[in-house]
Amino acid sequence: MNYSLYSAMTGAQTQQKRMDVIANNLSNLSTTGFKSRQGAFSELIYQNMNAAEGEDTRLLRGAGARMVKADSDFSQGVVTPTGMDLDYAIDGDGFFALYDPLTEEISYTRNGHFSLSEQVDGSFMLVSDTGKWVLNSQGQPNNMRSAEDDYDIGVYIFEQKNGMLNVGQSEFVPVEKNGQPIVSQDKEGLLQGYLENSNVDFEREIVHMIESQRVYQMNLQMVKTTDEVTNTINALR
Repeated sequence: MNYSLYSAMTGAQTQQKRMDVIANNLSNLSTTGFKSRQGAFSELIYQNMNAAEGEDTRLLRGAGARMVKADSDFSQGVVTPTGMDLDYAIDGDGFFALYDPLTEEISYTRNGHFSLSEQVDGSFMLVSDTGKWVLNSQGQPNNMRSAEDDYDIGVYIFEQKNGMLNVGQSEFVPVEKNGQPIVSQDKEGLLQGYLENSNVDFEREIVHMIESQRVYQMNLQMVKTTDEVTNTINALR
């Protein structure tokens, strides 16, 4: 009984975490440059039942599954025209690099909705929606003497994107296995006057949500059934 109760409990908790990921995807359906996330699951410990030592059997019991992580889907979102000179989209692989002057950290994003921020000395910085400085192809902020000066948008590529940390605001921070960023030489892939939409697939997320709700309900029913069986056995005693 303990196994069935524990399996149902972990199953319900896992589906709740999956629902959190799905809800986050749906809430960012219209967020520029947003990359959807999908839960990755792992089975917990299973063991053979009613088998002699070393003998295989099809009868297994275990403690269910758990969600170990939520991977980001870096597939291309739909690119739409905006007509704004400071809007940029990347057609293909790559990220825009952002520098946080407060923490001195660099993050990467696909959200190319930029603007000009006037500084104390009268110069202008090209900044992102979060107020971070947009880096050029030399890894330096775009610091301009006037709003009419030319600027350079750097596009950076990682050979391995899997495992990048999602730090919110459609921004990512690379980890050791992602390697060092490489400056893209594909100038045609940088589109001015365009923005990349979220890559969330609404229909797929709805299907996953319904699936997760039903599995959650089944796990709760399993808890109820296990409790009823336990009460019946205790009554027989």
